[in-house]
Amino acid sequence: MDSQMLDSSATLPRQFYGYRLVAYSFAVCFLVSSFFLHARGVFFPQWMADFSVSRTELSFAVSMTLFTGSMCAPVMGYLIDRYPLRIIICCGAGWLACGYLLMQFVDTYFLFLLVLIPFQGLGWTATGPLVHTKLMVNWFSRNRGMALGIAIMGISVAGVITPVLNAYLAETIGWRGGYLIYATALLLIVIPGTLLLVRQLPDNLGQFPDGDSEPKAAVQGVVSEQQAGLIATYKEFLTSKAFWSVVLTFGLMNGVYSAMATHLPTYLITELSYTLYDGAFMLTVAGGFAITGKLIFGWMIDHLAAKTTVMAGVLAYLGSTLALIFSDSYAWLLVAAALFGLGFGGMVPVRSVVIARLFGAAKFSRVNGLLSFFLAPAAFWVLATGYIADVTNSYQPAFQIWFVAFLLAGLVSLLVKLPNREDAVN
Repeated sequence: MDSQMLDSSATLPRQFYGYRLVAYSFAVCFLVSSFFLHARGVFFPQWMADFSVSRTELSFAVSMTLFTGSMCAPVMGYLIDRYPLRIIICCGAGWLACGYLLMQFVDTYFLFLLVLIPFQGLGWTATGPLVHTKLMVNWFSRNRGMALGIAIMGISVAGVITPVLNAYLAETIGWRGGYLIYATALLLIVIPGTLLLVRQLPDNLGQFPDGDSEPKAAVQGVVSEQQAGLIATYKEFLTSKAFWSVVLTFGLMNGVYSAMATHLPTYLITELSYTLYDGAFMLTVAGGFAITGKLIFGWMIDHLAAKTTVMAGVLAYLGSTLALIFSDSYAWLLVAAALFGLGFGGMVPVRSVVIARLFGAAKFSRVNGLLSFFLAPAAFWVLATGYIADVTNSYQPAFQIWFVAFLLAGLVSLLVKLPNREDAVN
């Protein structure tokens, strides 16, 4: 039995505890995404100068970090379905903090790779959306899309606030000083907060998903490996047409936002003569619209056809790349950033809800981790973008390739079957 099952001395909260966990996940997603997702693009020019490397070499570092996390996602998904989430998150936060502390001693590109790839790659997997989507899936059923949208919105709110803050840190105490602050936040805020607040299932507090007074589509917990062997479970995923339809649908979109978040400030500085703060503000705009995207698309996936919802995200991505291709004015670049944020933010809850509908809550993290594994090659969008920019001395060819990828994503979305609300597996 789960170590977090209801204690006989526990007091039943008057309010549905799932709401507190939404707030908790929001806060943790805000913090951990601030440290890399919304920092790497701002720190990128300083890394180039400090290590005397090209955009391609630094893009390789970022891509390998993202790739490592994705490759570890199936194992992490299995662990998330088997063990208490608060233990996994605390271990991940501690590991991440160790990496940030080691950054204080990094003075070569090789050491930078040696620290960034294993610590950030693994740490993000254990503290980021993978664990928080599982927490929301456990605690919500009817309102799952909205709960996921709000919880993961912390990533987007961080995108509004922290890019300019990271620019300030970069120009005052340097990127190493910034990582020292991040390590402190993990050790003093994330770990204690996780131990205090996280509960695995509504059962732990005598409650039911969505705060219902009686079970309707209650989460049944982890599927017993005696009932369904580990190999058989993964075989079920890999032989499912539904699984591969999700891989195809999101595979072409996944990763391009990472490339944009990594390279957009450098594009503005090197090709368009804007400042670091201009580039950071661009990421702030993207983060702000990602908040809107999570809310809008979270509502859409709960109430409209899944295909309609996904196509709306594809259209936002297409519009953003068109703005990047055809204009270099700051106003149109802001439009591009806004549409990128809208599409990226919206697809986070949509993908999670689609997976939960296909395979149910009990298997959610394993199939989500396996999906991340097959989406791992998308991490090399960052590397490809940097390489193309170095070879052609321009980011424009990369933007054109992004546009083609989004067109293909739209075509795939029209052809595959995506599950609607009435198709959901509990």
